[in-house]
Amino acid sequence: MTTMTVTTADSGAETTSADSPATQFAQRGYVILRGVLDADEVARARELCAQYLTGTGSQEMMTSDFLADRFLAGIALRERVVRTAAELLGERLVLYPTCTARKNVYVPWHVDATFVGPTAAYVWGPGFAHAQCGLYLQNNDPIGGGGIDVVRGSHLMSFDSYGTSEPQFEIAARTIGESDLRERVDTRAGDVVIWNARLLHTSTPVLSDPGREKFGIFFSYARKNLRDNHRFLSQIAVDSVRTMNGVSRRIPRLAEIARLRYPDHFPAWFVEQAAAAAVRVPTL
Repeated sequence: MTTMTVTTADSGAETTSADSPATQFAQRGYVILRGVLDADEVARARELCAQYLTGTGSQEMMTSDFLADRFLAGIALRERVVRTAAELLGERLVLYPTCTARKNVYVPWHVDATFVGPTAAYVWGPGFAHAQCGLYLQNNDPIGGGGIDVVRGSHLMSFDSYGTSEPQFEIAARTIGESDLRERVDTRAGDVVIWNARLLHTSTPVLSDPGREKFGIFFSYARKNLRDNHRFLSQIAVDSVRTMNGVSRRIPRLAEIARLRYPDHFPAWFVEQAAAAAVRVPTL
């Protein structure tokens, strides 16, 4: 069998096809795109996030605020990011209108709610292709955290009966989440980690106060598929209203995403740049 050599997107070093980003993404469930932001850009992004997210505790930026900042919103459309997404998902790319920045958000083991439950069996179909992207603005170290841990290869498993029942991620966290399949994703400030939407992941735990805020920028790419794209956005609209103890409340950011229309509600520069990159933005 002939082994093909390829050039990786992040280093320029020659590797075998078995180590290519597409192969890593298919087998491990994630890849790291190194140095999307340089040190000066990381500092600028941290400053901008701090300006928008001024409260205490965990916070999340409204998508309209994110899109209003050309520097932050332009990250998802950078050539290296788009090129890598196309390598992983295919040339017919869509960028969902879910872009945001988060401050001090720490979550337990999970697969994002949009991809679990009785309405999400389609995410296990052979044609499903969706990648979550996180750009972390600090190193992910084993003591202070700063990024995510994953269960390697869990996108090939099913923890919730292939979407037909409620997930039991607590069981997974107590078993394989503590096995050698668990990996701390070794991101450095300015790296983008791209992971399969089905991958089981958690915030890297903080063992000692890192002495700085945790910031992350998030967006997601998928393959153009009108049915799947509509299912995803429709589920966001459903999730925008949550009921607890008989009281319903609206989740502002999700409700806003459900109301966004492309291109009318997007900056003209963003629409032009997306078109130049052959990226479609689906909305309801």
